[in-house]
Amino acid sequence: MLTSYKMHLRQNTIAFFSVFVAAYAMTLFGSYEIEMGSLIYLPYYIYLPLGAKILMYLLFGFSVFPGIIISCVVTGVVLFNSWNDHLLIGTLAACAGASAPIIVMIFMKLLNICNFKNLKDIDFKNILLLIIFTSMASATLKFFVYTQGTIDLGVIDFIAHYITGDIFGSLIVIYFVLKVIAPILVKISHMNSIAKS
Repeated sequence: MLTSYKMHLRQNTIAFFSVFVAAYAMTLFGSYEIEMGSLIYLPYYIYLPLGAKILMYLLFGFSVFPGIIISCVVTGVVLFNSWNDHLLIGTLAACAGASAPIIVMIFMKLLNICNFKNLKDIDFKNILLLIIFTSMASATLKFFVYTQGTIDLGVIDFIAHYITGDIFGSLIVIYFVLKVIAPILVKISHMNSIAKS
């Protein structure tokens, strides 16, 4: 029981830092300014955290949801000034963004497109569909969250910017992990096995 708790805590900690680091890296790419009613919003051209969220759900399952949610809220407060002093709306949008991959993964499983339980059975086509559908779901959910407040949004601009930023950001994260991080980990593992023999 204690070992399971430690593993769960470790996985959530990894998820927390993965999403936070992706959000921090995203801020280095720059943003543009959109006025939405009284709110000046700075969306990012490339939204990396969605890729980190998808990757964490693929690696550890839905049990990392608490770590991802906490990371989204901390990121919003620390890096984005409490979403420009719209803490409640920002937190709800963060919850929507963290829930979108779960919703899409469940639907893809129900429609027999892909069961994400076994990573060996997943090919890039499944990942690409997951990224596209999650980007659409996340943009739609966030749009509904933002329109519940007093924020006036342009539907097409808002959803198009979120979808394109999410897709490009997710592809960058997945590519970076598969082509840069994974080979490094394989080399380290191989060197450790040689050193032990």
